[in-house]
Amino acid sequence: MSTGEDEQKPREPAGRTAAFPPVGDGATGRRTAHPPWPRLTGHAETLRPYDLVVVSLVGAAGAASGAPDADPVAVAAAAVAAAAACASALYAADYLTRSQDMATKPHRPIPSGRLSPRAAKTATATAATLMLVTASLYNVRSLLFVALGAAAYYAYGRRLKDRGLWGDLASGFSGWSCTLLAGACLTAPWPPAALVAPAVALGLQGAYGNLLLALDDHPHDVRAHCRTFPVRHGTARTATALTLLSGATYAIAVCLPLLTGHRPTAAFLLLLAAALSLAVATLAAVRVRPTRPRQAVTRHLFERLLLPGALLALADRPSTAASATAVAALVVALTPRPMLRTDPPRGEVPGGASAE
Repeated sequence: MSTGEDEQKPREPAGRTAAFPPVGDGATGRRTAHPPWPRLTGHAETLRPYDLVVVSLVGAAGAASGAPDADPVAVAAAAVAAAAACASALYAADYLTRSQDMATKPHRPIPSGRLSPRAAKTATATAATLMLVTASLYNVRSLLFVALGAAAYYAYGRRLKDRGLWGDLASGFSGWSCTLLAGACLTAPWPPAALVAPAVALGLQGAYGNLLLALDDHPHDVRAHCRTFPVRHGTARTATALTLLSGATYAIAVCLPLLTGHRPTAAFLLLLAAALSLAVATLAAVRVRPTRPRQAVTRHLFERLLLPGALLALADRPSTAASATAVAALVVALTPRPMLRTDPPRGEVPGGASAE
């Protein structure tokens, strides 16, 4: 029965107790009294630090590539704006897909009751506001690429996820290509033409990552009747598509010094070589066990840091690129990744908050 609010009272399975209490009373809209720790873990899991560090590197690479001798403060601002935009998208995506998560991933923050739909909407708006203010202070034109990315990501969440590879491409280009171009606007009136090739390479890599996660989610997407590429075409064809996406990404990446007119620094060559090595190892893991790609997913979390790091090095910032990539890799290594689990942690039986 609807309460008129965004969330209803959670329904718990008979004979089971929710691992965490709901964050609010759907009938009254009042918060119930309980320790804040479950709510904090809900926010921490939703924010996915392993995603935030990548998008920050992409934003910084865009700003550093936007103009020669780019202001370091503007480069840092681009990283902050990119992270805020990513945070807003993550909260929004979890809010929009909460009905599906109820059936396939009930241990996630919103279905388990550790994060209310209302809190997710508030966090979405707060992070978006931070991004809008930061970007507008430097160049309002950057918001054009933010809007394009938001529109593509919304289309992915609402329609294109069930359209196979089109959904993966929309996710990749919205998250990485648009972020790179928006970051460039913080140091230049418009992104230079030389950034088209890096934007395409990052978009293809983003599509690769989204498709790899779809392969990992394949059994759950089948149960949820999602028409992702692996569901439509099977795991063998998905492995082939991943190989083609990765090959196209690095074919462009190897040519970036020529396409951008920048001299390849030692840091660029080192980071690109490391990225290529991890890409080969990731694809090998997919080929060996296409139905259980968890090892490939773990490797890709590190691989995808290296291409934006290489772009940052190519923009004549080798020391910044090396240190920022190392810190990002440390975050990925040390940060738990519960949102990538496809099943609840052992011993935890989450309760189910209503998706509406």
